[in-house]
Amino acid sequence: MSVLADKTIGIAADRNSEAIEEMIRKQGGKAVTKSIQGRKWLHEASAERDVDKLIDTSFDWVILTTGIGAKALEEAAERTGRQQDFLDALKRAKLAVRGSKTVKWMREKGLNAEIVSSDGTMHELIEHLKMVDLNEQNFFLQLYNKDEKQLIDRLTSLPIQLYQSLPYHYESPDSDTIEELRNLITQNQLDAVLFTSKTQVQNLFAKEDEAVLNAFKKHVLAGAVGKVTAKELRTFGIEQIVEPEKPKMGALVVELTKYYQQNASS
Repeated sequence: MSVLADKTIGIAADRNSEAIEEMIRKQGGKAVTKSIQGRKWLHEASAERDVDKLIDTSFDWVILTTGIGAKALEEAAERTGRQQDFLDALKRAKLAVRGSKTVKWMREKGLNAEIVSSDGTMHELIEHLKMVDLNEQNFFLQLYNKDEKQLIDRLTSLPIQLYQSLPYHYESPDSDTIEELRNLITQNQLDAVLFTSKTQVQNLFAKEDEAVLNAFKKHVLAGAVGKVTAKELRTFGIEQIVEPEKPKMGALVVELTKYYQQNASS
């Protein structure tokens, strides 16, 4: 009997959802995708201005927080004919990065980072920065969410000059889709929900809903890709979380099947 034969798995992501659905079906499960990530908006004009600022200013540090953001800045440099200048500016500065996709992009460009957050969180990256003699140095920060107030507050509390770049953001997802997912969770129609970003978690819990939280505490298993997403789930009071060692959706499905195998035999 397939491991997920009697399981219905919700997917909160949109990217690669078809591949994940297929993996779940191969294990005998049923997949239900309710994407609550929201649509990605690229800020092309502001990204081009940010690239010019990066190239024309002597930044001591550049913080890259997502692979998408790094690529968006590179594409902005390409549009203005300044791609090599952009890469040269990154080579001159010290780099602090988080996220496996950011590290992958950086290596593809032949760039080396002074600081890499080993657990993929901004918290650890900032803790590393605190160990450095910053002394009013200039920082270029690539943001990944327009509402990252806590992150900005922590960075502005350091003795640095901070320039903020937001090359993209996610708009709020369709409210009907969020309600559909909430109903599936509270009506005991899902055995697990898989999340790939903390934005999806925030969108699900944007409206205080005790019934949703209770469902996760009692009968719905949460799956998280990466420590950032798992941490956000814990912020909302969810403790039972399946999390793979490598922050990949395929690895999460494998970890999910292991969880059900172990619990079936216990």
